[in-house]
Amino acid sequence: MVPAILVAALTIGSLAACATAQGSNDTATPTATSSPKSEPLPADFPKSDVPLIPGTVAVAGGDEVNGWSVTIDPTSKTGFADARAALTAKGFTQSASASASKNRALFSSDEYTVYISTPGISVTYTITANE
Repeated sequence: MVPAILVAALTIGSLAACATAQGSNDTATPTATSSPKSEPLPADFPKSDVPLIPGTVAVAGGDEVNGWSVTIDPTSKTGFADARAALTAKGFTQSASASASKNRALFSSDEYTVYISTPGISVTYTITANE
């Protein structure tokens, strides 16, 4: 079951990355005094069950049926480590799969499976509800 969930997580993560890469045609350049506006989380996002790191939500989408994808630009430079620590503190167990590395990891609880990854600073969460 975990390999199927991992494939789904990677697929959703890839779609989120494609959506971010296409971006918008907004040509406004942020100034030093402005900060990007955080996107709202989907209404049914499990906020109390899946801890997210502090920062600006750059991308958020999905639902309970299809899973959620959230990309956060963290307030600290240790966003990925902070995400790992928060999930572990909430009771999630990290998978010892071969795909785990210093920039991606798979966590699970009784209710959710969470795949986190980072290309550098931003942290992307791909969350699926367990059946």
